[in-house]
Amino acid sequence: MRIRVNFERPEEVCYIGHVDLTRAIARGLRRSGLPLRFTEGFNERVKVEMGFPLSVGMIGEDEYFDFYIEGQVDTAQVLEALNKAFKNIIRIKRVREVPFNAPSITSMDAILVHFVYGTAEEGESEKHLEDVLSSILKKENILVKRKSKGRIKEKDVREFIKELKVLKFEKSAEVVILASILFTKHGSIKIDELEKIIKEHGAGVQFDYVVRKKTLLLKGERMFSPWEV
Repeated sequence: MRIRVNFERPEEVCYIGHVDLTRAIARGLRRSGLPLRFTEGFNERVKVEMGFPLSVGMIGEDEYFDFYIEGQVDTAQVLEALNKAFKNIIRIKRVREVPFNAPSITSMDAILVHFVYGTAEEGESEKHLEDVLSSILKKENILVKRKSKGRIKEKDVREFIKELKVLKFEKSAEVVILASILFTKHGSIKIDELEKIIKEHGAGVQFDYVVRKKTLLLKGERMFSPWEV
């Protein structure tokens, strides 16, 4: 069986990096007592396929991973075993069986929907912030500098910014921005890069924390959840 798991990475473990989270999930699967399938070779490991990586410090409410079981096991039993194995680590939302030949989650392009919770600087207004976000979306090119192999290179990240919208702007200076980001095999944009772009375009906003609310896969013009295999 190939099992797809929909889970949340809560605030308590949001500072675990992607590699460490993958290891924690592999250890949790071992603790589950389920008849796991392992990779072949001298150094066998739990066969697990992670979804899109979360940046360190980011909370994830719609995350996924796949793993494999020898034989057939009732999915209700799988869910119960995982809930026990991952208690106080991640929150298992649901599990289901998916076809062996289904494409891996990260082999497809995706739209990752984030809520950015921040603080507006003194003098910033909702109207001005909306105008700044709108101006960014009207740009044809947005270049960022990235360090790679000791060299600084410029990358055009405009295509990865799909939606920017003010969801909340309180007099107490609390701000919530919706940011939908394209993730492809060829690249994406980092949240800290997005924050810098917004500031460089004149908005006085400090990002406090980010919650990834939704993962949507792309196939042509169609968007769908990884759950809808």
